[in-house]
Amino acid sequence: MSKTAETKLETTIERVVVYLDGARIFRSGKTELKKGYQLVRVAGLSKKLIKDSVRVSGKGKGSLGAIDIETKYQEQVSHEGLKKLIEEEKTLQKELTTLQEKLNFARHQNDKMLILSENFATEFPQWLASGESQIVTLSEFLDFETKSNDINMKKRRKLEDDIEKLTLKIQTLRAEINDFRNLSHVEQTTDIVIGVDVTQAGPFIFDFSYQAKGVSWEPSYDVDLKIENAVLKGVALVNNRTLEDWTDVALTISTAVFKPIRIHEPNPFYIDIYSPRPPPSPGRRRSAPAPMRKMKKASLEMIKESVREEAEMEDLMDMELPSAVIKESSSGVQSFEISGKWSIPSDGNNHPITLTTHELKTLKEFYWSATASLGVIALDKITNGDAIILAGNAKVYADGEFIGETFIDQIAPGEEFKLGAREELKMKAEKKLLKRMKEKAGLVKGKRSISYKYELKINNYRKLDAAITIKDVIPYSHSERIKVKNFEHSIEPVNDNLGIQTWNLKIKPGEEYKVTYSYEVEWEKEYSISPPLP
Repeated sequence: MSKTAETKLETTIERVVVYLDGARIFRSGKTELKKGYQLVRVAGLSKKLIKDSVRVSGKGKGSLGAIDIETKYQEQVSHEGLKKLIEEEKTLQKELTTLQEKLNFARHQNDKMLILSENFATEFPQWLASGESQIVTLSEFLDFETKSNDINMKKRRKLEDDIEKLTLKIQTLRAEINDFRNLSHVEQTTDIVIGVDVTQAGPFIFDFSYQAKGVSWEPSYDVDLKIENAVLKGVALVNNRTLEDWTDVALTISTAVFKPIRIHEPNPFYIDIYSPRPPPSPGRRRSAPAPMRKMKKASLEMIKESVREEAEMEDLMDMELPSAVIKESSSGVQSFEISGKWSIPSDGNNHPITLTTHELKTLKEFYWSATASLGVIALDKITNGDAIILAGNAKVYADGEFIGETFIDQIAPGEEFKLGAREELKMKAEKKLLKRMKEKAGLVKGKRSISYKYELKINNYRKLDAAITIKDVIPYSHSERIKVKNFEHSIEPVNDNLGIQTWNLKIKPGEEYKVTYSYEVEWEKEYSISPPLP
């Protein structure tokens, strides 16, 4: 029975669709086929190919038959690489032997020169006394000896350097040889075999597609917060571990499966009746109290200077970034068709691909907690457009200046989200104790009390209005023996939660805004308050 003719087809990867957990790879190849039934084999494909995902189509005068997927085991390319390394090591070893022989010869010449010099020094006085030689001969010999020794010494030093370098190269080569020998000499690949019934000889074109494991991508973002909008650039970090390099392919990305500054939320200031703790055991030493942190205050001069130093710069035209055509299925799956051709090696590294650039509406919001060491915190409230923003890491910039990194949760179209917490140096806020008065004994029978009056002052040195949320805290009592009373304020807080007071203010450019409030703490005089009152 005659064996079915077989043709090996060379194919190239034309297009790749990258999913969150894999990829679909499209290959194409062209060959000439003779009339009759025969097999066409595509060999050496990745072992990460998913066998039941293979699809085949073609063009030519004939019909497609059965499609078989075969797993092959063959000698690794490293076997041939090992052979080449061994041959190179042999060649270098021969060179090393030759250099060592030349060095030995140079040393032998140096030894002969030493013997000649000793003999000359012994016999020359006799020759000179007998008139068989002249004193000029001594001078000529010394010149000859000096030049010969100098040439020989330079030659030996060069040979020693060459031997050292060659020895190091051979050692490195031997290490590579050992690495190759430790590798398995068998590699697994996948073949696609297609039966074709050719009705008329001629050219045939075959198109293949298959899914492969070992591919992933994750979203990453660059967000530049400008005055009136936020420019969000979405990037796909594509990781190819399919064992197949993608060279000049059309690429589609599909969604189908350092410490940032944060707004400080003050904790409630609970006060209670003091209960002394038992003294520590003699063997246990009490640790020293931690030093108090000093409040960081932005200097008014620094703020005014930064405002004075603002200068308008000439606008330059930005270079165009690669753009992607976005498509969305009825199920909400988005795909990004990237323009141009892309090459992504199977090296396991992340390769960034720019997907989209959106200008989103943003509104600047400001926060200040009177209990925090930082000053006013700026934050951008951004409104998403029509696209889904997948969860991913983001680098955040303010007018091109890097301000930190954060993580963006998945954002739906039209949803609002907040980014870019940073200290706003063009606004200044401070809390000031205006009055602290302790009631004298006997004024309130059996009671003690302290009254406080504070001022919160905010300055807006920006050129725009600033909507700011201010939070401060007054004591909150857990005991019936302690009363916090007579809370009075120049502006009504919008919220009072366990003593945490919240004000929402709008401050015009160049305006100074003040909020004053006062309260009184009263308790039974035989008790102490914990923690101590300020």
